[in-house]
Order: sequence, then structure tokens, then C-alpha cells
Amino acid sequence: MNMHAAPHPAPEAAPGFGEYFGILKKRARLLLSIALPIAALGVLLAIGLPDIYRSSGLIEIEKDQNLQNVVSRQDEEAPYADEYVQSLSTKVLSDTNLKRLLQEHQLYEDQEDLPAILKRLRGDIGVKIVTVPILDPNTGREREIVSAFTVAYDNREPQRAQVGAKWLVDSFLEENRRDRQGQAASAAKFFASEAERMRKHVSELENRLADFKEKNAGKLPDLAGVNLNVMDRTETEIQNLESQMAALRRERVFLTAQLQQARTTVPETTNVRALEEEYRRKSISYDESHPDMISLRRQIDQLRSGNSMAGMSLQGQLQSQRAILNEARQRYSEDHPDIRRIMRNIQSLEARIAAGETMDRSAQADSPVAIQLQTQINATDSQLAALQARSFELRTKLADLENRIDAAPGVEREFQGVTRDLASARAKYEELLKRQMDAEVSEAAIAGGTADKFRVSSNPTTPREPAKPARLAIFLVGLVLAGALGVSAVIAAQLFDQSVRGVRDIRDILNVTPLAAVPVIETSGTAALRKRQAAAFVARSAIGIAVIYYVTAHFLF
Repeated sequence: MNMHAAPHPAPEAAPGFGEYFGILKKRARLLLSIALPIAALGVLLAIGLPDIYRSSGLIEIEKDQNLQNVVSRQDEEAPYADEYVQSLSTKVLSDTNLKRLLQEHQLYEDQEDLPAILKRLRGDIGVKIVTVPILDPNTGREREIVSAFTVAYDNREPQRAQVGAKWLVDSFLEENRRDRQGQAASAAKFFASEAERMRKHVSELENRLADFKEKNAGKLPDLAGVNLNVMDRTETEIQNLESQMAALRRERVFLTAQLQQARTTVPETTNVRALEEEYRRKSISYDESHPDMISLRRQIDQLRSGNSMAGMSLQGQLQSQRAILNEARQRYSEDHPDIRRIMRNIQSLEARIAAGETMDRSAQADSPVAIQLQTQINATDSQLAALQARSFELRTKLADLENRIDAAPGVEREFQGVTRDLASARAKYEELLKRQMDAEVSEAAIAGGTADKFRVSSNPTTPREPAKPARLAIFLVGLVLAGALGVSAVIAAQLFDQSVRGVRDIRDILNVTPLAAVPVIETSGTAALRKRQAAAFVARSAIGIAVIYYVTAHFLF
């Protein structure tokens, strides 16, 4: 090569298309060694990969339940339906279920290597969630909820793809029904045990309330008004008794004075005249059958016959009074004041006889009038004693009523606490019974298939067109990838090549322009070398393409 130095070389122009074309031509072997195998592999994959058919079914989820479950959750939480579908997928795609699928249906030609077939089967199954946008009523922003999910199965045979997809859809429905039925049964069992526990608690509270009522009888809040009314009536009755006792005390004083006067009159004749005068006086106001009239007649007859009541035994006086009572009862009722007075006289005589007395010593020398007055005084004393006993009883009752009214606020607080606990326990018990019944009804409905939350919107069908591979896309991607990798390799080789080739390299290195360039002289040995290199390249490319095609066809599809 001859060349001379140029003292002032002209500025070089930028590389043109020809130079780039020359570079590609110069490194055509590198370009073809990379681009052709990739392009050939793309063509082989686009033509030779087997058809894969996909059959899928669409399962809808109840919308109301999804909306309630999703909208109520926070933004960072995953929707409940999505989690539930993933949980079902784990159960449906378990080894046990997939083995049962392979036993029921021949999905692959060779199913001897079970672990490998299970792995392949699981890879051919796809579960995809379907979401729809909604307007969140809480935030007013648009959100997405899970409305359905698809179950797909890929196979080289369209009929097998449809059979596998149909079995998977049915398995999802069955697993969902079994899962919900188990949840309902567990809930029913839980609510039943809780209801039984709460029933025992209610029984304990009822016993506690009964004991409390028995312990605080008369002090309960609902008896406060009754206690006040009884207290008013008791006070009124005590006042009436006090009035009656005051009247009886005055009467006793009057009778005592009359008795003292009667005892000063000794002759019985005077007593007869006094009795006859009293008889005539009372006959104006009373009937002949009046007890007082009968008593006066008996006394007058006894005095005239010499049988005065003076010195008469208490037993004789009792018999006389009983005879007068029998005659009086023929005319008057038991509530008549005279009947009551005679009965008080009889009670007084009976009490004295029971005490051991046999003779009225004070009446041995008394006149009949004195005896009658003494009898009235004794009856008055008996009546006073009865009224005093009744007054003591009423005052004791009044004190008890006052204690009840004073203790009512504390009893009411404790009573309200017991009744509040009992009402709360009863409400909880009824709620548990209702939930138990709802769970049992839900379990029965799920078992009968009338309460499914999943609904098959689209059943798997036999596909008519293969779902993959996308042959045109594979072919185009292979061509683009082949050209890109080939050009990239040429550019990289050009950048890292330090040899001097051509006039431009000489000018760049020596800053001189050569006068002439001697071309490469090819010989017969050079042509043979190139043929051998081409044959080796073709062989290496064919082997590489075959290996890549085999791996792609058997492990990716």
C-alpha cells in the first residue's frame, strides 16, 4: 500500500449509509450467525408448536354480600371475596382433588408420572378474579369489588379442555357449598352451646330474683304504693281504736261509780223496786224480748222467789248469760251490740272460771244491780284488753310498714340490678336461640342447594379455536429479536475491534490519506475454509434450534 502524508488534510465528512452498509457486509457472517438461528427458531415455534385449547366457566358471586363486605373494609385491606376465592382455590387445587380428577378423566396421554402430571395439571389451570367498579357510599370515590371469577383449563384436546373445566367449576361449587355448610354447622353448634350456657345463667338469675323477692317480701318497689295505703289505713284504725278505748274508759268510770252507789243499798226489797222501776222505764224504749228486758225479768223473779244472784256461782251466772244469749239470738243478728255485750260477759265468765274462780266474792252480799254493774265492768275490762292488744298489733304492723318504706330505696336499687341482669341475660339467650335457628335453617338451605352464594353464569364449552400459541406474534417477535440481536452484535464487534481496516481507519490513526489500497486476494484455500466455516455454522445453528425448540415445546407448552 502506497501513501503520502498530507500536511493539511481536509475535514472528514460523517459516515454515510454506504459505510454502514459496508460494515454490515464486512460482518455479515456474525450478523447471520446470530439473526438466522433466532429467526429460524421463531419460524419453527410459530409453525411447530402444538395448539392449546382453553375452556373456561364464569362463576358470579352474590352482589349484595360483596358490596357489604368490601365497602365496609378499609382501603388497605383485601376484599373478603378475593380472599375467599383464593382459599377455595387452595382447597380445589389440592393434590387430593387433582388426583381424583385424573382418576375420573383421562386428561393426558401419559399419566404414569403422577408428580409431574400434577404439576403440569396445576399449571394448566387458571383462576382469575373479575372486578367491577362501584361508587363507595362512605367515601364517594370509585372502588372495585369482586363480582365473579373465571375457572379455565388448557389442554391440547378441546374435548378434554371442556371436561376438565366443567369438573373444576363443579368442584368449586361443591367446595363452596361444603365450606359454607360446615361454617353453618359450626355456627349452629357454637350458638347451641352458648344458648345452653346462657340458659343456665338465666336460671341462676331467676333463682336469685326469687330468693331476693322472698327475702324482701313487702319491700319491693312495686309494693311501695300498697304499703303507703296500708299504712294510712292502719293509722286510721289505730285512731279509731284509741277513740273506742277512751269511750270504754269513760264508761268504766261511770259503771264504777254506779257500782259504788248500788252497793250502799242493802235491802233486797229496795233492789226489787229499783229493778221494777228500771223495767218500767226500759219497757218504754225496748221490746219485751230485748235481752235487757229478759235479764231484768229474770232478776226480779229471782228476788221475789228468794233466789238472788248474790252468792250465785260463776257457773250459774254463765248458764244464765247463755240462756239470755239464746233468747236474744232469736230476735237479733250476731252483729247486734247487745249480742256482742252478752258474748263479752260470757267470755269474761269463762275466763274467770278457767282461772279457777268458783264464786263472785264481791257479789255475795251485793244486790242484783251491783252484780249486773260488776258484770258490765268486767266486760268493759275484757273489751279494753282486746282493744289494747289489737292496738299493739297495729302499732307493730305500722312500725314494720315504716321500716319497709325506709328500706325501699336500697331494695329498689338491688332489685333493679337483679332484674336488669336477668333482662339482659334473657335478651342474650333469645338472640342466641334466634342465631342458632338461623344457622340451622341456613345449613339446611345450603345442603338443599337453595342458598348458594355462587352462580354459574357461563358454563365451560368445547373451544373451537386454540387459545395459544399466538403464531403470528411469535413469528414477528422472532424476526424483530433476530434483527435486533444481530445488529447489536455487529455494533459491539465493530466497537471492540482494534484492527485497521480501510482508508478511514488509516486517516484516523496516522492523519494521512493513502494513495492507493490493495484489495484482499482470495485463493482456493480461502474458499474451502469459508465453506467449512459455513457448514459448521449451519450444524451448530441446527443443533441449537432443535434443542431450544424441544425445551420450549415440552416445558413451556
